[in-house]
Amino acid sequence: MTSRRRVGAPDPVEKNGAPKNVSQTPALREDPQFIASLAKGLGVLTAFGGGWDSLGLREIAVRSGISMGAAQRITHTLVHLGYLRKDERTRRYRLRARMLDFAYHYLHASPLYEVAIPFVASARDECRETVNVAELDGPEVVAVIRMPSQRYMNPTSTIGRRLPTFCTAGGRAQLAWLPPEEAAAILDCTEFRARTPHTIIDRGEVEQRLAAARHDGFALVYEEVNLGEIALAAPILDGSGRPLAAVGISTSTADWTAENARERLAPVVMQTARLISRSLQGWKPF
Repeated sequence: MTSRRRVGAPDPVEKNGAPKNVSQTPALREDPQFIASLAKGLGVLTAFGGGWDSLGLREIAVRSGISMGAAQRITHTLVHLGYLRKDERTRRYRLRARMLDFAYHYLHASPLYEVAIPFVASARDECRETVNVAELDGPEVVAVIRMPSQRYMNPTSTIGRRLPTFCTAGGRAQLAWLPPEEAAAILDCTEFRARTPHTIIDRGEVEQRLAAARHDGFALVYEEVNLGEIALAAPILDGSGRPLAAVGISTSTADWTAENARERLAPVVMQTARLISRSLQGWKPF
């Protein structure tokens, strides 16, 4: 049976079809405290990223960069722990709902989620558009809160989804408020790959957009991630002015122009970010 892949998200693997195996890097191989077997186990779980519904043992081995024997032992362990389900007829594996425990614990261990929820809900009700909060994770941003609009639904965009930092409103809103050397370091390890014909992939132009976002107080992205979508975002800042996350609004080009979004949605997203920032004063993540 061939693997089935859900349509929506690009597959975050190397060009040969296998994800990067960090346990094989020279620096980590020489680190006496690095547990390679644990890294391999996590690699098996992340092999299901990118929208894959189910995987066979050989596919897991290839995508994880491990041997068939290691893949067999790890999948057997993960099935017994409740993180994978095995179809005995097809001998294929898929993730189980227990994987969501990690997301639950992460969200509820941070005051950001609890504090931001009422403000995000209020912004969604005011503008009647999708409102989200995204955290920066190097060259990617990760959605941690999402309240969809009743008018415009994007079924591929959910909590935990990763998108490139350089071309997203939430990513640019955070990059623009980072110290210049930190923003430059993130751009240094960024793959400037177009997602749509409108994606800005020139680094110099991206840096100009970051400067404009810092000046305006928000970032606006027009069809750079998804065709037919406008997104705006403003940073949620800690007491020292460092970005903790970004709150964003996304909507359809069928309902809004960039000019109208700047005029009517930008004030909402900036005010929401200020209210969340004020409520989080004194809290800093590690």
